[in-house]
Formats: sequence, C-alpha cells, structure tokens
Amino acid sequence: MNFGKRKETNYFEILYKMAECSHRAAIQLNEMMHNYTDIARKAEEIHATEHEADNLLHELVRALNTAFITPIDREDLIEIGNYIDSITDSIEDVANLFDMYSIQRVEKPALDMSELAKSITKALLDAVREFELFRNSKKLNSLVVEVNRMEEKGDVLHRTTMKALFSKGDKSPLDIIKWKDIYDNMERIYDTCEDVADALEGIAIKNR
Repeated sequence: MNFGKRKETNYFEILYKMAECSHRAAIQLNEMMHNYTDIARKAEEIHATEHEADNLLHELVRALNTAFITPIDREDLIEIGNYIDSITDSIEDVANLFDMYSIQRVEKPALDMSELAKSITKALLDAVREFELFRNSKKLNSLVVEVNRMEEKGDVLHRTTMKALFSKGDKSPLDIIKWKDIYDNMERIYDTCEDVADALEGIAIKNR
C-alpha cells in the first residue's frame, strides 16, 4: 500500500507568515494611535494577531521536532522564529499599555515612533522573504542594512523623546512613568527587528 510522501514543511514560509503578523500588528497599532478610540477593542485585535504568530511558532517547532533533514540548523530556525515572535509580543505590549494606563491622548513622539515601527517591520518582512533565497540572493544584505538604518533612526528618536519627556516639566511624575514605559517598549520593537535582521545575515553567511 502506497501512503505517498509526507508533504515537506516550508520553514521559510512559516517565518514569513510570522513576519507578516509582526507587520500587521504594527499597522494595527499605528491605526489605533492615529484614530484613538475604542482602545480596548483595538488592543484585543492586536492580541489576536499576536496569538496567530504564537500558533505559527508552535507549528514551526512541531515541524522541526519531527523533521529528518532541515535546510539549515534547527536551532537557527527556532532562533529566528523566537525573535520574530518577540517583535509581535512587543507591539502587543505597547497596545496593552495604552489601555492599561488609560492614556487619554497620544503624544506626537509616540505617533512618530509608531510610524517607524510600521516601516521597520515592513523592511524586515522583505528581508525574511528574501532569506529563503539566501544562497544566491543579491538583495538580502541591502535589506538587512535598511533594517539596521531604521533601528539607528529609532535609537535617535527614542533618545530625543526621552530627553524631552524628562526636561519639559509639563507632566506629573506618574505620567512620566507611564510614557517612559511606552517609549521603552516601542524602542524594543526596533531592537528586536535588528536582532532578526542580524540573525538572518549571520545564518546566511554560515550556510553559504
């Protein structure tokens, strides 16, 4: 009796779908902050996207646990998956802070940071798509460089925002604590995007 071959898992496609979740969550966060109404519902929508990313990570791990041969080391695929999942987690954390802290109005720097989160997750999405072709790709390096450039821009934006937060004197100590937490979590989005991009580049070099 011929049961046929088991369908081979495309690990790169799972990683891409996870990166899509990160970018979608960033778009949802950006929309929430620009159209600042019904925050609890919008935060729940971002949570649904984060849950989808979690399921994809579980799918990746399950497939790797039963695979006989993988295109690159299992540990490298899981590392990338965990990093991408952390991006989506950080985006959800920001949305939850706006809801949990009962923020009444979104500050202009937060809008700038959310726009950058949307842009850097899109750049990373393009890099993850290209990663499947890493052995012959002529674009992966430039895509990684673009993510790194945006992360540096995020560092500058975070520093200037934090300096203004502590020096203007127009907020209560409690509000300063709230906004510092939000801004720090937004910067974490950029940092983790850079972690993914650097991992993609390092793993590509190792496997060429």
